[in-house]
Amino acid sequence: MKTAKIVVLYFVTMGISLSGIYGQQHFTLYDELPCIQSSVKPEFREDFPDWAKMLYTCPVNFFALEKAYQNSEEKKFNTKSAITRYYKIWRKCVQSFVDKNGEIVLPEIINLHQLQKEAQEKSTSNTFSQKGNNDPKWSFLGPKQTFWLNESNDPAAPASCPWQVNVYSIDVASKDNRTIYVGTETGFLNKSTDNGKSWNLLAPHYFFGGGLTAIAIHPEDNQMLYVSSGNQIHKSEDGGNTWMPKLGNERFAADRLRIDKNNPAFLYAASSKGIYVSKDAGETWVKKWSQPTWDIRIHPVQSDIVYAITAVGSFFRLLTSSDGGDTFAPADHFPANIPSSDGAMLAVTPADPDIVMAVLLSSNDTPYLLKGENLSGVWQWNTLATGRTSNLRMDNGQGYFDLVLDISPVQKNIVYVGTTTLYKSTNGGGFFTAVGGYEGNFPIHPDIQDIKMLDNGDVWVTTDGGVNYSTDQFVSLNQYTASVNGLVGSDFWGFDQGWNEDIVVGGRYHNGNTGMADFYGDKALRMGGAESPTGWVLQGKSRHVAFDDLGNGWVLPKKAEGKPEGRFIFSKYPNMDEYGGRRSNLIHHPVYFGTLYVGEGNTLWKSEDSGINWEMLYVFPERVMYFTISHKNPDFMYVDVTGFGIYKSEDGGNTFVHKPASVGPAFGGSFWGGKLHFDLSPGDPNTLYVCQQNGTWSADTGRVLKSTDGGNTWDNITNNVSAYLKSILVQPGADGKDIVYLFTNARNLLGSNVYYRKADDVSWLVMNTEYPAGMYVNIPKIFYRDSKIRVARQCRRLGTSAYGYCL
Repeated sequence: MKTAKIVVLYFVTMGISLSGIYGQQHFTLYDELPCIQSSVKPEFREDFPDWAKMLYTCPVNFFALEKAYQNSEEKKFNTKSAITRYYKIWRKCVQSFVDKNGEIVLPEIINLHQLQKEAQEKSTSNTFSQKGNNDPKWSFLGPKQTFWLNESNDPAAPASCPWQVNVYSIDVASKDNRTIYVGTETGFLNKSTDNGKSWNLLAPHYFFGGGLTAIAIHPEDNQMLYVSSGNQIHKSEDGGNTWMPKLGNERFAADRLRIDKNNPAFLYAASSKGIYVSKDAGETWVKKWSQPTWDIRIHPVQSDIVYAITAVGSFFRLLTSSDGGDTFAPADHFPANIPSSDGAMLAVTPADPDIVMAVLLSSNDTPYLLKGENLSGVWQWNTLATGRTSNLRMDNGQGYFDLVLDISPVQKNIVYVGTTTLYKSTNGGGFFTAVGGYEGNFPIHPDIQDIKMLDNGDVWVTTDGGVNYSTDQFVSLNQYTASVNGLVGSDFWGFDQGWNEDIVVGGRYHNGNTGMADFYGDKALRMGGAESPTGWVLQGKSRHVAFDDLGNGWVLPKKAEGKPEGRFIFSKYPNMDEYGGRRSNLIHHPVYFGTLYVGEGNTLWKSEDSGINWEMLYVFPERVMYFTISHKNPDFMYVDVTGFGIYKSEDGGNTFVHKPASVGPAFGGSFWGGKLHFDLSPGDPNTLYVCQQNGTWSADTGRVLKSTDGGNTWDNITNNVSAYLKSILVQPGADGKDIVYLFTNARNLLGSNVYYRKADDVSWLVMNTEYPAGMYVNIPKIFYRDSKIRVARQCRRLGTSAYGYCL
């Protein structure tokens, strides 16, 4: 695949100067990547911090930008703003193209789009030809439904908690309100056919290509729907089970999709590239407006009239079409002096077809709510409410990433608007009260993503935590439900599990820490916290877990509805770099469960009292990353050190000897030191299997290496695997010989897979039945008690093998 250097040469031959490419610009080449939501990128401001200004230049060094952000006030105080949100999306996307020097090496976007479409048309990730005869099935473990932790010991069972999955988009079927589709930030489509009481994952093997930013259901056919994801429009005609991409070389990411209920073959899309219209049920699309457009609405009665909100010359403009979207023009009398900053939304209602509302996220972190009224063909516009005032306390929040506006279809005076908090008006938009988020009476997760109001009074709201449902316009709590049962898409940054108890813990992006156990059934606990790669289980002590952002340890309740049984001292936590993408670990001595080891800083630490007191066992020249202890002979320990690679101890960690061969010139050099994941043969402490792993910030493919002499020499056993490697596990087979499992990440159009090989095999076989195509692995672990392999994932879900232990 051609790189960004060739792309630059292409632009030069077309006569575009390098200064145009490398200078400040609103959208850069990076914003063309399918996984970037360019619509959430705010207007450039001179008062942006230096790291933020770097996002408007191309090329930029990824490591330099990340370092500048990590040292910024915004990072220190965890500031929520449009530019910090855009950076988190940008970082997550471009990391797949970063080389070891921090340069972002882009493919030609047109080639990337074509390869992505080809992969989607095949509609399967099972492209590997060699498959095991007894390939085990993978199944979803959890969290299946998150519940509040009963810290107050309330006799009433805690309710379900909307702290589970970041849900970008929602639509409810017109013909059957019980049928609902939601799309997640992590690229999953979930469906409910029982009015949100339960959810089911659809099409796990289909590559949508990114977060699902918009969903539109055919008004007469619940089985036909459209989804926008990854700079592509996807269409299903069988209720979401199978999909086909519809866009060719002309690509766009729709932030809003609208279907004309009077002529369902007509679709409208608002995108950062403008307005696109399809008149043949999504088969072909034509651009009708070329400026970034945030929202588009169809007149509730006269469907040839269409409204859109855009920006012209850094000021908001309302567009209108009176010919069914063939032409658009700026509307007369719309206020022309409101600077565009962070995005906008529109709302219309059948309750009064002659009004249009607009919320505009303008300068100085201030939104404006406007109302336009068509009086005998002449539009009059008034400002109903100004943000950051007593009438509407809302600010711009995280910009267009979190922005909703809607009017009740039957009561025009009921209006909802929100960014990080959802607000409601019952007087037509003049005064708002907080519903939930950072304030309000309802336990809604902050950061409001989408809203759908029905004519029976039902309201559906999606947030960074899941789906919220009210049957009475958010009047009473007893008519409110957190609808997250079976909702798939959690983003795990941390993961650990028990030995003798089936306990799973992990820190999640957006949704804090969770605890699960087989004796909790399908209930997962919200443990608190924010966004840390954390979660550790202390073995041998029942239900003892620890999280680095909650302070000391916790004794989990015996029942999901019960009160936690106490706290305990625990103060050492492993190095967790790149949001858990590269990690050290906490491990227990194979014989003495109260003896713990942690890699923190440059030091390997040891505790003999379950983490109350710690002693320095050994100090290395750089950071201690992944390490392991032999179960066959616990005196044998192996430690991976940043920039140096593997060190070996044969005396329980008192002394170590450097084994540099694994990061020698033949195997990629010192770059791989600190980037190794490995496991030992259960029967031989000198046999070691190493995976050069892909982390979070770089596009490393890596090798698989094997040593039978304690790390002195190595063989490359990668053989027939060409993928983005992440982790490796070893277990004994029925014959006592090693079985090795290899886990790969989904990157650059290569789907994720799990491979395995037995000791005498040369090639790797695949075991990916029901394994999601987009897995981005955090870390896998074997749960020996129940003969299962479990994989915690960033960007998708937590999975468990149904068999896994004996193939």
